[in-house]
Amino acid sequence: MIARRPGLALGVWLALTGAAGAAAAANTVDQVCQRWVCDRADMSEGVSTGNVSTCDPGDLLPPGRPNALKAVNLYRFLTGMPEVTEDPTFDTDAQDCAIIQAANSLSHTVTTSATCYNATGATASNRSSICSGQAVGCIDLYMDDSANATGANYGHRTWILANSLGPVGFGSVGSGRSMTASCFYQVGGTGNAKVSYVGWPPAGPVPLQAFTATELDKAGWSLQSDSINLNSATATVMDGTTNQPVTVSTNLGSYGAKYAMGIVPNGWKSQAGHNYTVTVTPGGTAAAISYTVQVVDCSSYSTSNCAATDAGVGTTGQGGSSGSTGTGGTTGQGGSSGATGKGGAGGTTGAGGTTSTTGTGGATASGTGGAGAGGAASTGSGGSATDAGGGGCSCSTTADDDAPFVALLALALLVAFGVRRRRSA
Repeated sequence: MIARRPGLALGVWLALTGAAGAAAAANTVDQVCQRWVCDRADMSEGVSTGNVSTCDPGDLLPPGRPNALKAVNLYRFLTGMPEVTEDPTFDTDAQDCAIIQAANSLSHTVTTSATCYNATGATASNRSSICSGQAVGCIDLYMDDSANATGANYGHRTWILANSLGPVGFGSVGSGRSMTASCFYQVGGTGNAKVSYVGWPPAGPVPLQAFTATELDKAGWSLQSDSINLNSATATVMDGTTNQPVTVSTNLGSYGAKYAMGIVPNGWKSQAGHNYTVTVTPGGTAAAISYTVQVVDCSSYSTSNCAATDAGVGTTGQGGSSGSTGTGGTTGQGGSSGATGKGGAGGTTGAGGTTSTTGTGGATASGTGGAGAGGAASTGSGGSATDAGGGGCSCSTTADDDAPFVALLALALLVAFGVRRRRSA
């Protein structure tokens, strides 16, 4: 798992219109595009050993969790938010959630009569975003959130971009059109970013490809805040001197953020090379919020440049067999002139040996250049190995002592299978 803090490494947080701590991605077009291309070069799901027929939750093997965590942190990077890590306990809880969701219709409120019921998974179902697809691909669906059955409340998206997010956990079972589900455990985190507001799309350069991946113009743009009351806010979007028509929705509920609003383009689509200035007037005595979204086409960027600009992506270490030591990931190549180094991923977990033998995880690898963090080693347990992969985030129901302002409400999302027709909640 590689954990980087882009707010410190590749960008800085800027204050917009006097709002201290307001999220503004202060990255160049090259940094944004290269990060987008490199982080999405490998979006493979990894193999899940869960089995619905036996109700065995199993585990999600690499690179499933690292890739899901990478997808979450890519969106947080683009919005100027600090990256998050995963928690092995939350991973286990999310896996117990996934076996229930794969065996039944998606639900945040699991009853004891549910197939493959287990108490840990039932609790996790109410603290996670849930989806009828696999863990990595569902991150885009959560950021899309365009067909949420309870309306355009963007609850999944606002959790991914939440101040309080992290650490997180991922679980996934299945790989086909049926008996497949994943859980993104996110409630109860200890994150404390203290950013005044976060927009999606955010200020600064945003890949056109991100608009496509999250169906942003269809789903709607959004703004969230823990401190600025947006319940009666109005908004405009200017493309140069053209006032683009939008539909504004407010009072969207508290999921990951105390306040959230939607700004849906009405009859127009965002275009590369255009700058869109968003102005939000919260109402009352609160100052207006204004920021400019720069849509950029990243199609000319190549993964061949990843090593030169983002310190390379080290290869993943191979797990040891029956108690032997796995091979560590290779070292990421140093970044150019101040770019952040990106460490190679740690060795995957060695398979456990006999009952009295303990498998040893692969050795860690370190990226050079900048502030690259080495991958973390993981250790196989006797008999069967355990993996400590990267985690994710939940955007479902939230009634939690750590987030008292978040309302308890199930979010159900139906997204078309094939042409994005997957279910999530």
